[in-house]
Amino acid sequence: MRKIVILLLGWVLCMNSEAFAQRQQQGELHAELMGKLLDDQTGKPVEYASVALLNASDSALVTGMLSKGNGDFSFSPVKPGSYILKIYFIGYQTFFKAVTVKTVSDVGNIRLKTTARNLKGVEVVGEKPAFTMAIDKRVFNVDKNLASVGGTATDVLRQVPSVNVDIDGNVSVRNGSPTIFIDGRPSTLTLDQIPADAIANIEVVTNPSAKYDAEGMSGILNIVLKKNRRAGINGLITGGYSTTKSSNAGIDLNIRQDKINFFVNYNLRDRKSPMKQHLFRKNFDGADTTFLDQYQDGDFGRRFQSGRIGFDWFIDNRNTLTLSQGIVGGDFNNLNEQTTYDLDAHQTRLRYGLGRNDSKNNFRNYTSQIGYKRTFAKEGMELTGDFTYNRSTGKNNNDYSLQYYDMQGQPSNSPNQPELRQGRGNSSTTYYTGQIDFVNPLSERSKLEAGLRTNVRTFNSLLNTLGKNFNTGAFEYDSALSNNYHYSEQINAAYVSYTGGTGNFGYQTGLRAEQSYYSGEMRNVKDANYKIDYPISLFPSVFLTQKFKGDHELQLNYSRRIQRPWFRDLLPNIQYNANSANRGNPALKPEFTNSFELSYLKDFAKKHNVLISVYYRNTNNAITNFYVDTTLNLDGQERKVVLNYPINADQRNSFGAELTVRNQITKSWDITTNLNASQTKISANNLNNSGFVWFGKVNSNTKLPWNLTLQVTGEYESRQILPQGEDAPEYQVDLAMKKDFFKKKNFSVALGLTDIFNTDRDLSWTNTSFSSSERYRKRVSRELRLNLSWRFGKMDTKLFSKKGKREGGEGGDMGGDGF
Repeated sequence: MRKIVILLLGWVLCMNSEAFAQRQQQGELHAELMGKLLDDQTGKPVEYASVALLNASDSALVTGMLSKGNGDFSFSPVKPGSYILKIYFIGYQTFFKAVTVKTVSDVGNIRLKTTARNLKGVEVVGEKPAFTMAIDKRVFNVDKNLASVGGTATDVLRQVPSVNVDIDGNVSVRNGSPTIFIDGRPSTLTLDQIPADAIANIEVVTNPSAKYDAEGMSGILNIVLKKNRRAGINGLITGGYSTTKSSNAGIDLNIRQDKINFFVNYNLRDRKSPMKQHLFRKNFDGADTTFLDQYQDGDFGRRFQSGRIGFDWFIDNRNTLTLSQGIVGGDFNNLNEQTTYDLDAHQTRLRYGLGRNDSKNNFRNYTSQIGYKRTFAKEGMELTGDFTYNRSTGKNNNDYSLQYYDMQGQPSNSPNQPELRQGRGNSSTTYYTGQIDFVNPLSERSKLEAGLRTNVRTFNSLLNTLGKNFNTGAFEYDSALSNNYHYSEQINAAYVSYTGGTGNFGYQTGLRAEQSYYSGEMRNVKDANYKIDYPISLFPSVFLTQKFKGDHELQLNYSRRIQRPWFRDLLPNIQYNANSANRGNPALKPEFTNSFELSYLKDFAKKHNVLISVYYRNTNNAITNFYVDTTLNLDGQERKVVLNYPINADQRNSFGAELTVRNQITKSWDITTNLNASQTKISANNLNNSGFVWFGKVNSNTKLPWNLTLQVTGEYESRQILPQGEDAPEYQVDLAMKKDFFKKKNFSVALGLTDIFNTDRDLSWTNTSFSSSERYRKRVSRELRLNLSWRFGKMDTKLFSKKGKREGGEGGDMGGDGF
């Protein structure tokens, strides 16, 4: 792998040196002159302007060209010497500049001033739609979503077509687990630690090419954070409150002048989410049958703050450097009262237990990023590189108690003895990511892309659990519920991709190579360690596209994917909760998926878009949850529990179809409908289960009179197939309305009601050799949220000019423009 990395890196870096060497061989006979044309007021590129190179001595024409679509122009080869650059375009003042050309000369950005003297105000009406579709990617514009305002990334993803989020925040796409990135890079942040107001859009890539990470059975979800680069000073202030006594506030500020763009944002979230849980289990112990009836009633609170600061330095028209620093910190507390009933074979209550199950978690997350982008005179040719450092720390306190009583309310210590435990721990995670990408257009229809990437992660977890021995009255160390765990991984990757085509037929082929290393050690248990070195795995991808007359196209693609175990899936410590327990599995292996997809995209009069996809996934070593009856020794007592842990199933096969339709019913009303149906079969440990599942979601957006916007979102998920049972169907409907105020519409009030019918819950059935269980969990999901937002600022390119009178025109209010 190291040889591959060195060779590919050398090839990327030599692209410039080779061209430079050629110019050196030419000696002083030839040189190159380049630059870029921009509108002085808007900063946008000026295309098709006439650019002429004149002799400095007699003003004779040497050569000329028209500027490209991105404003670039270049003359090569030219003889070194002195010249006059003349630029002419209708509507702009003619520009002259004396230049001296050496080997390579870059005159940078040239700002052209308009010839107009008195221009009347022109209102440009145009908004990004809430959801846009391409044949290889779908983009959900978060700014247009009202139901998630004041929430977190979890609330945002609930609104995205094709995406399903369960009660615990677990995300799935097409009944599979995607890889979740933040700005295209992995992060230790959880979805509940990302404010919704900090997100610009969500990108859904169901079958990524070799350029993307091979991680993720059902593709990639990329959370793109807001970043504003408007000239002048502008920003957004938000605040809100809900019926669950949750609150939020935030501010985004951006300042740009000339070559520096500075941005900073801050968000505060205080979310309260009461939750009820119920477990009813039938136990088979030989000829005896008993029942367990357990209830938990508590609150899941999330209070955190997040901030991000950084700047872009536009060194010249070819080079940009970006630095940013983010920090998130807060407390996630889960406090529960629990009541447990033991029942006989006739379901008569014999005794009951009362206690608590509380966990308090404090965390900090730091993210540092540096990015560099280099563009070339050759249109579309660019080199990018970035490095991300992410570190998280946390402190965890767990307290558990349970005391049984007879049905007359007297304490009972037989056959269930009291339990009283406390756990104190801490954890830390570091994540390094480095990546370099190079794009080289070979012709108008073809290009070559290549890149390198490395991810390094280390995780440390220390948890000391003390349990009370009621015989001695002393608290003793409980090794079964304690851990001192160290985990590390490194993933190296290299890719190359070629795009070409002829006529209306296009293709892209790519190959990605990834190598990974894993190691883990339970330091409080002798010889409890593992080390896994996976050799280089190849992940090919092929995309074939045929365009037809009438704005429609057909694409057939294939990619090989991998789903590596999450480090918590490998964590071997046990978490116990009143006759139920779960743990990780250090022996877990990655799963590999071969993914095929046939898609058809049709556009009708720019008002109706239809995307139909048929897909098939074959997964080997599929990771799934497995339940087994076992006995744990806790505080010197043996307790029969149902233990849940992840395993590698033999195989998972899934084939299905997805339909996404966006209809612009009227000028002020659009509906996006998404429907996914599939047949799934999973085999694990001689257990087989299969069935038909489907998922649907509808997003309706309506603009009403008086600057009102109405949004309605509904979703339905059928039963889900598990190796030893199934999840029950569920549905939810959300409603939200927003009103814009003032002439500029820069002050808005949004009112949203989530889960109108209070139907969001988790219900599942599980069967083992010795038990059958029904689990029900319900969070307070019906919530009325009120949020206020105010956008402010001026689009002023001369904000900090010391001159009393601005050059290049007057700045105007930003008004209702979005980020």
